[in-house]
Amino acid sequence: MSNYYDSNRDTREKILKRFSAFDGIGLDLRNVNDYDEALASADLDYSAEKRKMFLDNGIEVPNAFASVKAGTDEVLGVVGNQYNPVSNREAFSIAKEIVDQGWGNYEVGGPSFGRKNVLNYSRAFLVVRGDDFQVGEDTFNSFVVFNNSFDGTTGVSYKILCQRVVCMNGMTRFLGSKKNQLQINIQHSRQANERIDMAKFIMRDKLNEIDHIKREAEAFMKIGFTREQFEKEIVPLVLREKKIVEGEKERQRGHERIDTVVSQLIQAYNADDVQNYENNAYRVILALSDFETHAAPLRDCGNSQYYLNNLTKGMLLTTAVAKYIADTRGITLK
Repeated sequence: MSNYYDSNRDTREKILKRFSAFDGIGLDLRNVNDYDEALASADLDYSAEKRKMFLDNGIEVPNAFASVKAGTDEVLGVVGNQYNPVSNREAFSIAKEIVDQGWGNYEVGGPSFGRKNVLNYSRAFLVVRGDDFQVGEDTFNSFVVFNNSFDGTTGVSYKILCQRVVCMNGMTRFLGSKKNQLQINIQHSRQANERIDMAKFIMRDKLNEIDHIKREAEAFMKIGFTREQFEKEIVPLVLREKKIVEGEKERQRGHERIDTVVSQLIQAYNADDVQNYENNAYRVILALSDFETHAAPLRDCGNSQYYLNNLTKGMLLTTAVAKYIADTRGITLK
């Protein structure tokens, strides 16, 4: 596997004071090659079980069950009759096939974090890293992020996620359909050959997504976009998308939030690492991806996984800006 960035965290933090979305979450699995070891090391080798629910008076709650971490009494969520828990071992087995086939390496994984960085076993993730690739003059890391949910919400899913090395900004596919946000039912992939076929499908889809990211970047590079247009069109759009609205009781707080966001956007637009794309729309995309990847939340809940969650949701702010530019400047991809 190609590897173009220094994996030492101290060094990474010195690069424009940026950080990877994977810093501070889960367990570092870059020295792990065995699936069993990866699950054990990252505290991922667990599942859930359904248990009946009862009211205080002993009456059973119909058609509702508690999803409980197996072997414990820790409630992970409330689910219905059709819910059938899939263990992390089974859900992430496709990652095993990808690594075993030599298409990637384990990167990081573990139970998710909630507020105040409290471990949340209702959701778990595992990240596999693939080859690095080039977009213009930039090197990007590529990843497949697997998620598993025991609270009855999202089930098993994977997401193609890339990271620009020079500034550790996240990058996903911004235009077109949400084809890269596929849901995978691991229960129907228990046989080894079926898992390998699914792994091959994921890798093919991953390559397609990277190709789309490259073509999107090239399309934005061809479109002129000045700083004045950025300030006049993009900054107000971001403020609307973030729903920063002044209220009578929070007028001063509203002003402070607006000033903070505007300052962070201008700082991202003026960053040294985007100067090679001066006066074109790709600079706007890079600035927004920088802002969305690294800007602290307006209300800090102490969740270090906040940044990764933003990326795996599809980088909604950057996507909104990309779609706006595409619609107003006539960008289309065949």
